[in-house]
Amino acid sequence: MTLKEAHEIQRKELIALRRENARLKEGTYTDAEKTAHEKLIRHLQSENRFLQQEKERYHQLWREALKRVSHDIDDLIRIDELEAENRVLRRENRNLSANLQESQDTVAKLKAQMNRDHENSSIPSSQKPFHKKIKNSRQKTERKPGGQPGHAGHKRPYMEPTAPVIDLQPDSSILSDPDYYPTGKYKTRQVVDINVQVTVTEYRSQIYRSRTTGKRYYAPFPSEAVNDINYGSKVKAMAFLLNNYCNVSIDKTSELIRGISDDRIILSKGLINSLPGRFSDATIEERNKIYTMLLKAPSMHTDFTPGRVNGKSVQIILCANQDEMLYFLREHKGHEGIKGTPVEEYQQILIHDHDITFYSYGADHQECLSHVLRYLQDSIDNEKHLTWNVRMKDFLSGTIHKVKQNRYLSQEEIYGFEKEFDSILRLAAREYQLHPPGKYYPEGHNLYERLLKYKHNHLLFLYHPEIEYTNNLAERALRKVKRKLKQAVTFRSIESIEVLCNCMGIIETGRLQGRNIYALSQEAFSN
Repeated sequence: MTLKEAHEIQRKELIALRRENARLKEGTYTDAEKTAHEKLIRHLQSENRFLQQEKERYHQLWREALKRVSHDIDDLIRIDELEAENRVLRRENRNLSANLQESQDTVAKLKAQMNRDHENSSIPSSQKPFHKKIKNSRQKTERKPGGQPGHAGHKRPYMEPTAPVIDLQPDSSILSDPDYYPTGKYKTRQVVDINVQVTVTEYRSQIYRSRTTGKRYYAPFPSEAVNDINYGSKVKAMAFLLNNYCNVSIDKTSELIRGISDDRIILSKGLINSLPGRFSDATIEERNKIYTMLLKAPSMHTDFTPGRVNGKSVQIILCANQDEMLYFLREHKGHEGIKGTPVEEYQQILIHDHDITFYSYGADHQECLSHVLRYLQDSIDNEKHLTWNVRMKDFLSGTIHKVKQNRYLSQEEIYGFEKEFDSILRLAAREYQLHPPGKYYPEGHNLYERLLKYKHNHLLFLYHPEIEYTNNLAERALRKVKRKLKQAVTFRSIESIEVLCNCMGIIETGRLQGRNIYALSQEAFSN
């Protein structure tokens, strides 16, 4: 029964009671009706108490429900607060994760910089004076060190004696023992030394005087005797090579020659400093021939290296093959630096260190694999969670070893090498998809993209057995001029470093061709 229905019943009963009250006043109310009405009153009172109890019960339920709703509201408010706090914590967590990742990337970058040396980068070993021991890549065998049976020996050459032979006498006990007799054979040993002798050639021309005019005349002196005291081509060649090839300072060069000549030859600084210019002027024609021979070669090595002139950076470009070599000074790298060099006109295979500028010249290109192997080692050191770099390094090293044994490969062998190369690059793509490169160490991924894009230029040597798979020839040649740049620290003028490049080209070409560079220098100063 609802509360509305109960009110309706009470209203009807109230109307009935009013009617009965009116009847009682009129005297028409009987005892039977009174009894029935009292019974009804008791029933209504009982129902009223019941309804009152129900009211209290519903009221108590309402209060409990209200309390629960209040708790739920508090819980909802608490949940909103927790969600807001959670969003703040998540944002802070993202920031901390980003900072942590950046810190880890920075640590990786610094570690990569600290661990770079001549084995995993282009840094020369001279710039790492305390580098770790250079490991020997040769396989250890049970053979003893030294000459091996069946190999040609490399003994010091025997020379004809320039002084009387000294016969050594045996011990007197041997001479007196009848058991010993002379065999007529000798055991010889030589002591070879250098004796520096100063020779002075004096030219004398008698003076004649005219009786009528008083004019004097004397026979002209040869070209090497211009001044009162002149130095010959041998002294000049020695001073030139000491200063420019051996990188001995001008003062030390003068001091050394003065010492070995017993203080008789004292070269001035000006004379020693002028020798490279004289050598350069005397070898113009030979450099032009070298230029032509470089253009005819089936392959050519080339590379840039920086230098300094009066504190300003300049570039030196090298062009070389197995028999010829030239150096050129340029103010900048790039296309401007290539102008006027054999690279600009060359129409065959260029070997270089992935300088993109060189791809605009030549017919084809071979990348230096020595650089790639070092970069792969750098990736191995800094990306230890990857495996493609290890596989690629082992693959390239093994391929180079096989090619050294047999430069003429079949098409099936070349196809096998290319297939393995592609397989390793696919592995690299999968690994970098799972482990993207870091912000501060993208070098490994950059190397992967380079190998993918320039695959043909890294494996070109498989198709051309006459070309080299490294640019080490250019690296070693530039290292020699770099030593002079380090010794001089900085040159005073562009002309001085241009002269050095001219001289080094002639000297290194002579060395490659097996010529005596001292005799070559002496010949240049004799002209």
